[in-house]
Amino acid sequence: MRYLLMIPGPVESPEEIIEAFNGQTVAHYGKEFRDLYLNTAERLSRVLGSKDKWSFLMPGSGSTGLETIGATFCNSREVLIINNGHFGDRLYDVSLKYASNVDQVLFKPGEVIDLDVVESQLKKKKYDLVWMVHVDTSVGILNPLKEAASLAKKYGCEFFTDAIASAPAEEIRMDEWGIDGIATASQKAFSCPAGLGMLTLNDRLVKNIKSYPAPKSWYSDLKVWVDYYYDWNDWHPYPVTLPTNTIKALNKSLEILEAKGVENRFALHKTVSAKIVKAIKLFGLGTFIPENHLAHGLTGVNTMGKFYAPDFVSFIREKFAIQIGGSLDDTMKPVVFRIGHLSEKQCETRNLISIISALGVFMKTKGFDVPIGEAIEALL
Repeated sequence: MRYLLMIPGPVESPEEIIEAFNGQTVAHYGKEFRDLYLNTAERLSRVLGSKDKWSFLMPGSGSTGLETIGATFCNSREVLIINNGHFGDRLYDVSLKYASNVDQVLFKPGEVIDLDVVESQLKKKKYDLVWMVHVDTSVGILNPLKEAASLAKKYGCEFFTDAIASAPAEEIRMDEWGIDGIATASQKAFSCPAGLGMLTLNDRLVKNIKSYPAPKSWYSDLKVWVDYYYDWNDWHPYPVTLPTNTIKALNKSLEILEAKGVENRFALHKTVSAKIVKAIKLFGLGTFIPENHLAHGLTGVNTMGKFYAPDFVSFIREKFAIQIGGSLDDTMKPVVFRIGHLSEKQCETRNLISIISALGVFMKTKGFDVPIGEAIEALL
């Protein structure tokens, strides 16, 4: 059965992107596709706020980019992870595979990051790099990317971020904020089918790539990708077969983003986020995260103990053919469900109305007198 995907990825894709994705597969090499690949990579860098051309489009998922950061930049080095959620745990696990030592400044899942605590750790010890999740979808929190990057630079550290669930729904200014590397993916706010992990780096890291310790890997060793970029650039500037249809879709996504304006995309998600929060409050529900730290591409709804969250996740799927997310944390599972609004299509008013209407109907079956009409008005 086909469900309306209102989860935090993969997302609903607009027809223009699906059209770009559909059709017979084309060869992943030769001048024509090589030009498309390089154009897509350069566009991605621009959207993320980088003037450098160094974006790598890698078959896989966002975790491919994370693994590449781990293998190439954490290898045999001192790493500090800022962790306040499920995907912060993943950064820690990836780093442990490669780094000579990994420490973490650990907060509770969904707890707002205290940068004073992070700075205290940076004062204690010299680290080579700091790594943090921008938006942790397990709880729907938006972490202080600009401020954390500035703090890392203050102590002479490289700074990397997992922006898999934030780019381009949240503001990111790579060069201006001093971010060294960004990992993201095709299937979330870029509104494309799954299949690509993307890694964007500043020019200094790429130029000095040979100075990093050699990892015991091949695919995730970025030196391999850089070598192919230079040595095979005229027809095959990457070492593996690429998902050409997904790259065509990503190019179309980036074309749309640039045409409409990235700033307008940021504004869209902020507006939709505020509308959803207003609507759920009318039902007596809340957010798991303090409102000034909410991610704008998804909303983690707190049932406030009024009902068992997994029951609603099942209800909306079975009765309305809409798929939303439950909690990834066992302790929050009874009270948290997650609504994804990462793509423009997910942000369409009719889709938001469908979810809030279903929520109102569900709560009425549980005996709550909720103002469905008023909540729908909040979405308009």
